[in-house]
Amino acid sequence: MKRVFVCAGANLAKNTNINKQASELGSILAKNNLIYVQGGSAVGVMGETLKSFISKSKNVEIIIPKAYYNNDAPTLKNLLGEENFNPKIVTQETERLQIIKSCDHIVVMPGGTGTLEELLYSNETSRASEHNCKIDLINIDGFYDGVLKQIQTNIDEGLSKPTAIHINVLKNVNELKF
Repeated sequence: MKRVFVCAGANLAKNTNINKQASELGSILAKNNLIYVQGGSAVGVMGETLKSFISKSKNVEIIIPKAYYNNDAPTLKNLLGEENFNPKIVTQETERLQIIKSCDHIVVMPGGTGTLEELLYSNETSRASEHNCKIDLINIDGFYDGVLKQIQTNIDEGLSKPTAIHINVLKNVNELKF
């Protein structure tokens, strides 16, 4: 079974289309019989995906940084149930990032600085041939236009080569192919 890491925000978006698509993503992952791997949150955009996914499948892997465990574990345990709550607890952020590149596919939804870190880390480790995960950036309603513009500026200025960018940009979750 393929493992898909979803990078997403731990807060809900003001743009309700983002939250709606996060829920749709959970359904898509479950329908495709995938293992959903996520960074340990049952709230926000991540939570919308998780709730939708677990209503159809229990194939979920949770990775919780120790620093967030006391905050996130009770909600996750309540949502998943005691029998399905078996998180991998990591002590450092770098450990969690290592797990991302062990997946088969990376889907980046809208999120905050942690999500940006995961996106750029995934691209750089792909560029360094540390993994061959497909990286899909879901640019809902132009959420990532500024990031994409900066990447293009880097290319235009000769600071990045076009071949160094390993990110597929999609407009919505229904464009995903597994």
